[in-house]
Amino acid sequence: MCILVMRRPPYLGRVVLAGIILLLSLVIYRRYLPYVGSSLAPKTPPSVVLQMHNAYFVGLNRKGKLWSLKAKSVEIGQNRFLTTLTGITQGRIFDAGKPVLQMEAGRAVYNSMVGDMAMDEGIRLTGADGQRLTASGADWNSTASSLRSNGKVYYESPWARGSTDAVSVDIKSRELTMYNVDVTVDLSKVDNGQHAL
Repeated sequence: MCILVMRRPPYLGRVVLAGIILLLSLVIYRRYLPYVGSSLAPKTPPSVVLQMHNAYFVGLNRKGKLWSLKAKSVEIGQNRFLTTLTGITQGRIFDAGKPVLQMEAGRAVYNSMVGDMAMDEGIRLTGADGQRLTASGADWNSTASSLRSNGKVYYESPWARGSTDAVSVDIKSRELTMYNVDVTVDLSKVDNGQHAL
């Protein structure tokens, strides 16, 4: 006759105790788990994910520098390709690597996906020959290298002053087109037809 005696393994008591502790902790702290209960993350993501102050930016393409500017404040949005710049100074627009326009603006929204920029809250453009445009806003199209105004524009140069309903500047062809213009020209300052409207 054979008698069978069963012994429990020495580690079984520890495994059962650990299992009970794990179940109790899951019940007590289940609201902190990522898949149940309330989340520790904010309910809605913030609209601004990065904010900088006194930043300097340069817009580039395969051919070189397109524009550069210094901004007092910069905010990058949740979508990551829209950047809002405020207090813009020392702005420059380049053609073939050389600055052709200087710019100041109250605010600009740069779309890094397409390289375009919309400026508002006051904009001032100054050309190398002293010509100056002041407007409430403008849109820069980097593909066409063109700048179009938003609203009334005021023009000033050493030899003329004027206002217009809209302005279009084509950097590639170096053309300035004004619509519905009211202008005054000082002919004594125009030298041999070098300055043309």
